[in-house]
Amino acid sequence: MTTTKTRAAAAIAAIAALTLLAGCSPSGELAGGSTSEATKGFPMTLENPWGTTTIETKPTKVAVIDAVDLDIALALGVEPILSSRYADNAFEPWTEEKLAADNIDLQTYDSTDGTDYIAIAAADPDVILATSGWTLDDDYEKLAEIAPVVTWGKGQELTDLTWADRTLLAGKALGLEDRAAEVVADVEGAFAAASEAHPKWQGATLTYAVMHPSQISYVTYEGSDVSFFTDLGFVLPEQASKFSDANNAVSIENIDMLDADVLLVGYPFGDEGILTQSALEANALFQQLPAVKEGRYGILGDDVASPLAYPTPLSHPWVLDRMVPQLEAVVK
Repeated sequence: MTTTKTRAAAAIAAIAALTLLAGCSPSGELAGGSTSEATKGFPMTLENPWGTTTIETKPTKVAVIDAVDLDIALALGVEPILSSRYADNAFEPWTEEKLAADNIDLQTYDSTDGTDYIAIAAADPDVILATSGWTLDDDYEKLAEIAPVVTWGKGQELTDLTWADRTLLAGKALGLEDRAAEVVADVEGAFAAASEAHPKWQGATLTYAVMHPSQISYVTYEGSDVSFFTDLGFVLPEQASKFSDANNAVSIENIDMLDADVLLVGYPFGDEGILTQSALEANALFQQLPAVKEGRYGILGDDVASPLAYPTPLSHPWVLDRMVPQLEAVVK
């Protein structure tokens, strides 16, 4: 398995390649650091799919437009001046825990009807974190008129970035590269410790499938971000190579494609999946899978399946704490 330091260094190098220009410009002393610390690496110009964005000095006022970037900011020790919040709902438990631990009274806008440009402009941010912004095709130009937007690089897609990539990219844009590297190393260190403590996981094949409302989706295909499982020592079964982002549906008739040493089925939509858990477990074809016959399968509820789909430096350790006992129960 690749070491944590090597992976973090490689990711840092990849993020550094996004930077076209980095220099120094005169500035007064910013909160939390000297003048040299506040200007080191700035101005910074980043390319993205919509053009370029330039961050003149180290940002002190950061806005975020989605839950993933909120987690990243909090993990880096940054208190955003504004965040989106859907329908006044509570944030995810790991986010709420961090907000409480850091005693942050977060200012938010309601994103039920989309991005609130007026609220963001009124907050007057130095930078807008949007490394996981699903609506940037519609939002980017308007957001860029307010402040520099930090997002994925030119020639990339949203799904090309892992949680570590996003964390390191945000760290670079905020002048917090060292802190970002520490965050990534800490999380990967927790996975390395869990992997080392479970020798039976090493080299075991694992399939993770998700019950979407319209289909059973094969999630752990080659080319997807399977690092949660591979960092624990698991490997992909041979049939994983037959699936891709454009071809990941599994029909009931071909449910044998899910078999592996370990089979996990996630229900991020609860009972709204194409098959409920009871219907799946009553299915004769599912019952014939060796992994099912031998008790080498597990069901993941939405509390775990949802954050697995949208990993962050805060959710990853939270999910790990809950996944380890489930994997221990499956791999005896």
